[in-house]
Amino acid sequence: MALPLDTNVLKTARRLLAAGLALGWALLAPPSTSAQAPAAPDVTQVISTAYPEVTAVVTVRDAFGAPVGGLNAAAFRASEDGAAAQVLDVQAAVDAGVGMAVVMVMDTSGSMAGAPLATTQEAAVAFVDSLLPNDKAAVIAFADSVGPPSELTADKQALASTLRGLKASGSTALYDAVVAGVRAAGAAPLPRKVVVLLTDGQDYGARSSATLEDSLAEAGTAGVPVFAIGVGEDVNVPYLQDVAQRSGGQFLAAPAPADIPAVYEGIGRLLRAQYLLRMRLPGQADGGDSELRVTVSVGGATVEGMTHFRRPGIAPQATATATATPEPVAPEAAGGGDGGVSPFVWVMIALLALLVVGGGGVLGFRWVRRRRQAAVSGPTKSTASYHPPRVAEWAGPEAPSARLVVVEGPDAGRSVELSGQAVTIGADADCALRLSDAGGLVGGRHARVWLREGSFMLHHLDKRLTTRVGEREVDWAVLEDGDEIVIGPHRIRFEIPPSP
Repeated sequence: MALPLDTNVLKTARRLLAAGLALGWALLAPPSTSAQAPAAPDVTQVISTAYPEVTAVVTVRDAFGAPVGGLNAAAFRASEDGAAAQVLDVQAAVDAGVGMAVVMVMDTSGSMAGAPLATTQEAAVAFVDSLLPNDKAAVIAFADSVGPPSELTADKQALASTLRGLKASGSTALYDAVVAGVRAAGAAPLPRKVVVLLTDGQDYGARSSATLEDSLAEAGTAGVPVFAIGVGEDVNVPYLQDVAQRSGGQFLAAPAPADIPAVYEGIGRLLRAQYLLRMRLPGQADGGDSELRVTVSVGGATVEGMTHFRRPGIAPQATATATATPEPVAPEAAGGGDGGVSPFVWVMIALLALLVVGGGGVLGFRWVRRRRQAAVSGPTKSTASYHPPRVAEWAGPEAPSARLVVVEGPDAGRSVELSGQAVTIGADADCALRLSDAGGLVGGRHARVWLREGSFMLHHLDKRLTTRVGEREVDWAVLEDGDEIVIGPHRIRFEIPPSP
């Protein structure tokens, strides 16, 4: 039985599509010079190496999200920790000649295979072509692990070659990719820095060594804005929004691969429309934290943006105060006058020790029993409550057809037809291709197959177990006619019928 399409997914997809289209119109519009009241300015970076003289990178957008151009120094005011700062000058980024380091972090996991990766590659190449002469870029690809960054270079042909050479396979080490991206950008020798991250999923396959909290902390303290692009319906939107918000960047939704070029183009326009606000701050270079507020006046309206940054220098160390150590005082014996420990106390200590040892033994026995049960229990106990995210039905013309046939194992001869709906494989009763448990070697919802961009995709679901295509263990795979999927003792052939 094929999985029905969840109406919540449709609603989510519609919301993402509407948001993406609205953002696309806003970002693709030329910089506005109207008197339309702006939204709060975004202070995306503070360049503080020459503190107390600093340069803030500021984006000013109107109420519709379009960049506001044509502002001069008179439109800006600033303060540090509530004390007024002296605004020295303001320049548009395109006129300032200040180089920008762009680190492009690219998801190349198996789910990006085919049209999603091809579209992303060409959109990223076009984005590189739009960079200014003093800008440089590097590429980081991630799947099962995060690859090393390519050379930071202004050579657009070399960057295009790197981007077009990316291949899709494996899982999604997203948390590690965020950490690697902001660190690579932070180490770049150019004053302006930015990360452009694209992913179509979430951290999957337990491949990241960094935790969610680690990656968010890194994004929040690196001083590098992250523009996070989420493609499709399976992205972890709250996480990407959090990364963008903490870093001073933006989250951008691309509901479908066809929307990716517009999002990249919009980011390029936004970066070129930024202002470089140079000012002298009143604080001291003592390594402390500062709150910087930037006020912008446009068309009679005044709006304010805020960020935090760390001042250069060494933070003062707290001075330890010497404290006299009191002389030890022998406890007064209870019931005796010789200064020893009461027998009552020794009895209580012995009883407590027995309780700890006994309780530890019981807990240890229960832990071992649970481990043994987990090793042999069937998937119904461990995965019956797991429902993988729904995937959209095929929305194109007539969906191509294929089928899965069990050719080896206890259920040989069983089959299921594939078309435009997702098909789940596993031991649970509601799976379209139900397989025998085989002593815990088959998960309740072990894997699924669905049609995406004209190809049938296989997605491994049960992290306790494995799925292989041929002899290769996979998390994601694009299936081809004749491929054999191995799940426990079952060998399942993927077949595409000949054209009539």
